[in-house]
Amino acid sequence: MNRILKDVLYGVIGGVAGTVVIGGTMKTLSYMQSEEDKKREHELVPEQPTEKLARKVSKNVLGVEISRETKTAMGQIVYWGYGIFWGGVYGLLRKRVPLTAWGAGLPFGIGFGLIGPAVMLPALDLTPPATRFPLSAHARGLISHYAYAATVEGVCRVCETIEEKITGKELRTNVELRRAS
Repeated sequence: MNRILKDVLYGVIGGVAGTVVIGGTMKTLSYMQSEEDKKREHELVPEQPTEKLARKVSKNVLGVEISRETKTAMGQIVYWGYGIFWGGVYGLLRKRVPLTAWGAGLPFGIGFGLIGPAVMLPALDLTPPATRFPLSAHARGLISHYAYAATVEGVCRVCETIEEKITGKELRTNVELRRAS
């Protein structure tokens, strides 16, 4: 298997783990939010963005109304697919754009945490503009997205270590990759 496919595969595996971690981190950090902030968020987002997307695609693209159960299931597919996809992107970028992996993926996590909620979700009319949310929601989102990126980075490193042990070949470092490009 070529290096690009391996890097993407390791990122995909990391994306699965990162999706588990981001969900748990979001849930845990929500316990630290004030009841007022939680209420404000629920008023702003009464329907999970992934479920709203599933409903909108079903209705507007497929012309089909879906049940609550189907919407929930499709929302989970969107949620997991999104996390797995971005894990693959991270796996591809981490050695080719070394800044991506700096600080256990900090730049990627922050970018991921800003672009999705602040740009993509409002642009797709899945949430109101980011300026309407309480500061605690932004902090929870950024920390959770960093936890996701750090998890993906950790999984990629473990996969590479396993690969090195199996093949007996040391993988090239970020510096060596920069020199080769």
